Parts: sequence; structure tokens; C-alpha cells
Amino acid sequence: MRADATSFYFLANEAVVRIPFFQRGYVWSKPNWEELLLDLLDDKKNHFLGSIILKQLQPMSGKPKEVLVIDGQQRLTTLSILTRVIFDLFPKDVQVNCEKEMQACLFYKKLVTDNKLNVKINHSRIDSNSYVKVIEGQAPNSINAIDDKSNGILKCYKYFYETLSRQDSEVRIGLFNRLLNNENKILVLIDLTEKEDEQAIFDTINSAGVRLSGADIIKNALFQKALELSTDPSSREVQTDAEVIELYTDCWDNVFSKDEETIAFWSTPRQTGRLMRDNIEILLHSILAIEGIFDPDKHTLSNLSSLYKEHIKGLDKDFLFDFASLIKEYATIYREKVACFDRSSLFTYSDSRNRLLHILEVCEISTFHPYLLFLFRKYGSNEIGLNKKLLELEKLVIRRLISKAETKNYNKMCKELINNDCLAETMLSEVSDELIFTGLTSISNKYAALILFWLELRRRTVDNKQSVKELKYNYSLEHVMPQKWEEHWSVIAYVGENGEVLGDTDEAKNKRYSFIYYIGNMTLLNSSLNTSLRNYPFDHKMNGEGKKKGIKAYADLSITKDDIVKPYEDGDVIWNEQKIFNRTIHIHQEIVGIW
Repeated sequence: MRADATSFYFLANEAVVRIPFFQRGYVWSKPNWEELLLDLLDDKKNHFLGSIILKQLQPMSGKPKEVLVIDGQQRLTTLSILTRVIFDLFPKDVQVNCEKEMQACLFYKKLVTDNKLNVKINHSRIDSNSYVKVIEGQAPNSINAIDDKSNGILKCYKYFYETLSRQDSEVRIGLFNRLLNNENKILVLIDLTEKEDEQAIFDTINSAGVRLSGADIIKNALFQKALELSTDPSSREVQTDAEVIELYTDCWDNVFSKDEETIAFWSTPRQTGRLMRDNIEILLHSILAIEGIFDPDKHTLSNLSSLYKEHIKGLDKDFLFDFASLIKEYATIYREKVACFDRSSLFTYSDSRNRLLHILEVCEISTFHPYLLFLFRKYGSNEIGLNKKLLELEKLVIRRLISKAETKNYNKMCKELINNDCLAETMLSEVSDELIFTGLTSISNKYAALILFWLELRRRTVDNKQSVKELKYNYSLEHVMPQKWEEHWSVIAYVGENGEVLGDTDEAKNKRYSFIYYIGNMTLLNSSLNTSLRNYPFDHKMNGEGKKKGIKAYADLSITKDDIVKPYEDGDVIWNEQKIFNRTIHIHQEIVGIW
């Protein structure tokens, strides 16, 4: 690899500069053109217009050398259009004097003895015709027909043509000379050999704060290989093979780039543990994990593009085409069944898919995406079989969550679940009901809220008298005996789980502190209590005070209304350690009955 500051005139040393047809089209617009032109017209400042990454292709005997544009096609295209515009605006006598430099930069000859000039930058299929028209000098004849509906390359030409035509001829000449001055180093050219890994370069750029996705590298490797397998190896002329274009359109373009909404979806970052990762990166990682190519014991996410390239390299044509179709299939499943989850929507217990996805979302567990995709594809429309496997995973996650089992080996577990259909049942037996109860005696607020929410929905499902079966996840967790209990609750006798009085000792107080964090002391309200009311005695906290509403006013849910409010209204007006312990037992029984 070499990285050098260079002028735009570096193109004079290249022959064919190929933008693969499967790269995105030209997307720069007026704000980009204006910024670039204003920068270049200021002849009193040094300019830096960014980097261009090119990759050398294996040279063939008797053929011009070729390079692939890995990154930088937008600025490369724009600068070449600008060069052509300036030349077209010159009078004939000036064109004669500078035609040689313009041609060296924008054209090449296939053979030294051949007088025919060929456009040097072979553009992507979306823009190829418009680009050739511009570079070959045909655009001025139809400039008045270029409008908002025209190709972006033609609109770029028209913008520069009309803007520069209003400038003095000396300004245009000066700009042309600066663009094609070999000493005017306005770019950084990163030159890769055929064997070098683009991802290593992208990682370096990323470390400087620029986000570049490895998905483009994977796409390039996949369809460049398809071209090689579909094209006569002795010629690179047939670079828009219809079969490969159809494959690309069907399995990539329509899947990931069909419209603005699609592009936005796949580029949307999602929280995955401590990292934010784009949807497309999550998908591509999941596919390799399912296929057994990504091994969490050996690989990291930085290996993703190189693993894809290595896998693609060894595929024959049939397997390559099948692999592209597989990516499309998993992408459809991911978008329709995994990433469509919305935690602001109404939840019902009977929707096993959304129930599991919600649990994973709240617990910030994304490790099982590959296993979910694997299950959705394997079971397809077999809802019974699918729901059985989803429930197994849900039980595994919930039981390990409550029992505080280690989660750092979930990557390895995901791989094992894909390879062993019976493994989930075996793993479930490793977390006993006793461990579940122990976990419920020191559970975090976040996990307690999640479990109580789904217990509530479970109760509503089996209660025929309950007409409302759907709820939003927007309840507030409340400790019935407050975390700051000393001021108002010290008059309540300290008791053990069986109701025995413990006396006013440090041991009894410490025991009360621990009972605060039993799940039996926690409930969900449809609104947060007033801050001061939270610490009030039990009767004040239940009934409220003045305009401050108490628990009874916010007790929409069975886990509050039936568990706490109803006994209170029936005369059970004491809330202590024994009540907390007994409710924890009942919640534990419900949990092990479900999970």
C-alpha cells in the first residue's frame, strides 16, 4: 500500500479506472458542487479535497492496466466533470493549446498504436451513459434539456457550465491550470495492490473519526467474483454481464438500496451490548455465524469483511449465486421479523416473537440475532415448531438473567444452539428453581420491571374476565416499602419471613434493607409517585395526601391491584418483611410456571 499526496492529474498515469457497476450511483448535489467550486476558486489557499482509494487489478498481457475505485468515486467523478466543463467553455484556440492535457487526464488508448480515445473512468451502469456523454463533449448540445429529473451527472455538468460561464475567462483558465498542475496536490491517493485488504485501510480512516462500513467491501467482493466467474477470463470487456446485473439487482440493490427508506433502515445503528452497529453489519455478522464461518472463539467484528472475502474466493459460480440469494433471504427475515420490533407498541402475551424480542431488547442482549434468524428460516410457516424454540430461548434468557448467570459466553452459546437442536433443554436444567428464588431476592429495578410486566400480561391472558389483553411498556417501578424507610417505617416492627419479631437490632435493620430488593416488594404503577410520598408510611403511601395521589390511584395492573391494594382494602394494613417474602414466593411460583 502507498498513500501519497497527489494532484488530480494523477489520472494521466492511469489507463482504465473502473467503478464497479454494483457501487452506488452518483449522489452529489448542488451543495456539494458549490462547496467544491468555492474552495477551488480561492487561489490563495491550499486545498485538500479528501482521499481516493484505488486497487490495482492483475495486469493481463496486451491489455491496458486497470484499477478499481474502492472509495472516492463522488469526488473523482465531480473533478473530471469540472475539467470537461472548463475545457468546453474555452474558445477553440485555447482548446487547441490544452487539449492534450485534458485528453491525458480523461481518456486512454487501448493500444499505443490505436488513435481512438476511450473514456478513462468506466462508470457504474446507472451513470455510464450520462458520464460518457459528458466526457466525450456531447453535453453542451443538449444543456437546455437538462432539468431536475435528469441524471445527477448531467445536472452536475449543467451547474458547473452555467456557473463558470459567468466567470471571466482568466478565472476559468486559472482553475483549469490548477486542476491539471502536477504540483497542486489536492488529494491523497491510497494505492492498494490486488492482495491487500481494503478493511485495514478503512479501519485506519475510521480511527480518525470517519465512519466507513465494511458492507461495501463485502458487496464488491461478492459481485466482482460473480463477474469473474461469468466473464471470459481473457477479457474484461464484458463487465456488465446481464446475469450478474440481474443477480445484483435482485439480491443486493433491491434489498439494501431500493429507496431512501431502505437505505436509511440498513444504515440505522442499533445498540448491541456496548457497541452501536448498523443493521446491515448485524445482518452480515449473523449470516457468517449461522454458516459457521464466524467463530466467536477466534474472530472479532473487525474480521468480518476479510472472512467474507475469503469465503467468497473459494466459491464456484453456482455456490456464489446461491450465497447471494441466501443473503437476500436472511435480509428479508431480519427486516420483517427481527428488526421490526418496536418497544413503544402494544404487547400481548400470546405474541411469542415480540415477547422474546422485547425481553432481549430490555436486557440489551443482541448476541442471539444469528440464532433467531436461523430459527425463523428453519421453521418458516411452522408456527408451532417455531414458538416452541422461541420459548426455549426465552426461558433460557430469563432463568439465567434472574439467577445472575454469566452472559459473556452468549456468543459461544449462540453458535452451539445453532449446531445442536436439543442444547437449550439441557441448558435450562442447569438453572434450578432454587437459584431462581435466590435471584428474586436481590433483583435490579430494570429486570424486576420487565418480569412483572410479562407476569401481568400472562395473568390477563388466562383471566377470562379481563378484557384488556394488550399493554404498553410504560409503567413505573415502585418499592412498596421504600428504599429510604428509616424516617417513616421505623415504627413498623422488624420481622422475619415467618412473621417472628426480630427486635430493634442492627441485624434486624440489615435484614429489612435486604428485603427492600426482593421482587415481592416491587410493583408497577401507571405513573410515578410524588417523590416525598414514596417514603411515607404504608397507609399514606396507599391513599395519597392532598393532591398527591397514592398507589391506589395508579393501580391499573393486577400485580398491584390484586396483590397489594385489595388486601389493604380488606383490612390487611401492615406491609412488612413477611408480606414481602410471601409475595416473592407467589411471584416465584408464577415465574417457574411460565419460564
